[in-house]
Amino acid sequence: MRPDTSAPGIPKRNWTCDRFSLRVCSAASALAIVLLVLAGLLPQDTFAADKRDHGSQFRYMAGTENVRYNCVGTLQIGDDALTYKCGPSKIEIPYREIETMQYRADVTPRVRKMKVRWTAPLPQDVRGNKNLYFTLVYRTSGVPHVLILEVTEDDMRPYLAEIDLRVGRRVEVESHENYSP
Repeated sequence: MRPDTSAPGIPKRNWTCDRFSLRVCSAASALAIVLLVLAGLLPQDTFAADKRDHGSQFRYMAGTENVRYNCVGTLQIGDDALTYKCGPSKIEIPYREIETMQYRADVTPRVRKMKVRWTAPLPQDVRGNKNLYFTLVYRTSGVPHVLILEVTEDDMRPYLAEIDLRVGRRVEVESHENYSP
C-alpha cells in the first residue's frame, strides 16, 4: 500500500472509476482515445507555431511560378520562408533568397522589364491611389523568380511588420497620402 501523500486538510482523491460512474469514465476514456487518433491524422503543420496565416486572400496575378492565373490562396509566414499556397500549388520562398519586396498600386518598370519566363500576363499598368500588388523578386540557384500577388491594403497590413522582421529589411510600400496644404 502506498503512503498518503496528500497535504494536511485536503481530502485524498480517488482517480479510479467506481461502479456508479463506470459509464461516464468509459465514455470519457473513449472520447480521449478518439481525439488522440484524430489528432494523429491531421497534417503535421496543423498545430505548428512557426507558421502564421492571417486568413487573408492573395490572388496570383503574374510571375514565373507554375500557379493558375487568378488563383486565390494564402500567404504563410514561417521561421525560414514565406509560403504561398493556392490549390495544389505551393511556393516556398526562403527569406535569404528575397531580393525585392514591394507593395504598390502598380508593378514597377524595373520588374516589368525583367527578362524572365512569365507564366501569367503582367497586370495592366493602371495607376490608382491604393496599393494592390505585393511583388517579390527572389533568386533560387542563381535563377531570378518573380511572384506578383494582388491583396487589399486591409489584408496586407498585418503582414508588413512581420515580413520586415523576418527578412531583415523593409517592404517598399508606396505612399498615397497628399501632404500639400
